[in-house]
Amino acid sequence: MPPRILLANEFGAGRGHLVTLTRLAQAFGPGFAFDGALCRMEHANELAPLGAEVFPGPLLVYDSARRTGENAVQSATWGEFLGDLGFDDVARLREIVAWWRHVLASRHVAAVLADYAPLALLAARSLGIPTVATGTGYGLPPPEMGAFPFLNPGVTRRLHDEARLLANVNQVAREIGLPPLTGLPEVYRADLPLIRTLPMLDPYAAYRRDPVYLPPVTDISPVLAGGGDEVFIYFSTIEFDRPGVVEALEALPMPRRAYLPAPPPGVAERLAASGVVLEPRPVPVSEIARRSRLLVNAGQHGILSLGLYAGLPQVCLTQHLEQLFHARKAETAGVAVALTPTPSGVAALGPSVNAAYADTGMAARAQGLAQTLRADLAAAPEETLKRAVAPLRQRLMAGG
Repeated sequence: MPPRILLANEFGAGRGHLVTLTRLAQAFGPGFAFDGALCRMEHANELAPLGAEVFPGPLLVYDSARRTGENAVQSATWGEFLGDLGFDDVARLREIVAWWRHVLASRHVAAVLADYAPLALLAARSLGIPTVATGTGYGLPPPEMGAFPFLNPGVTRRLHDEARLLANVNQVAREIGLPPLTGLPEVYRADLPLIRTLPMLDPYAAYRRDPVYLPPVTDISPVLAGGGDEVFIYFSTIEFDRPGVVEALEALPMPRRAYLPAPPPGVAERLAASGVVLEPRPVPVSEIARRSRLLVNAGQHGILSLGLYAGLPQVCLTQHLEQLFHARKAETAGVAVALTPTPSGVAALGPSVNAAYADTGMAARAQGLAQTLRADLAAAPEETLKRAVAPLRQRLMAGG
């Protein structure tokens, strides 16, 4: 029987997580059987090219209740985010790790590919199963880091005691025969960490030991943008939950095109009535580069990177801290506008798009940065990824 590889994802609503896992699995080539244990099934069809058996896995549910209100503590670290995902509940951690251990053992899994799945990594480690952890720099913190640094400027209050979260993980680790973790970031330890980002977007670059960056999981246009007149819109999850977003997009005066994987009822019809061309499936990146003058998105890592490589300015209406961090990095480079998911941020969406559309300096900076980034590509991203996983592939094919 072919070696069985399990693809694991425990949180994250966007399709990009599954695109990342699919491309990683494809790098192993033929000769493997794939399973997909997914926290959400909306985009499970992204795994179809693998012929994978896909089934629901554990979902780390984000608890936003204590993050709302006038005096609420804003999330400022990835550790805080893990606390909101359930790491403050040792019983829930124990339940999820037990589920993974049962699935890994009962299905005779030979290796785990994890994207945003720290507890799957922990379970696999306890069973001696090789692991590959992939993701953006933000979502794949270095395990050697003692604690999570603050990433939200001006916010220093904590809702969770990180030492307590670590104690919860270590209680579960002890129960499954693992030595204690020295810091909460160590929950991300893997045999092969694959950082899929640009160094300029990595919040932990200063903490990593000899990092190896692979290209972001995005399509890279064969041509640079420069002659288009459209605004290309990509909103993939909860962006339209914010009052005023639809109205802002309806009122834009320039040509607009959009790919919206799962718009709420009525949104697509309203945008189409206002003149937006709605695409039923992902648009080839070369077409985006050829037609577009500006991208509008939520600062998702994939589409943000796509725009950086294509030389397109961007306006990002972010939805959470990770997207805000990435968008602010692009804003610092002079090629994007980063907006928060607040009423004032939404109110600024229309004016920001109009201003960025007319900003020839931003367009020139986007083109210059794209030329630099493209020059740094040593090889085709797919070939780089194949070389990275080749030793593990050979080990698995040899039965080791």
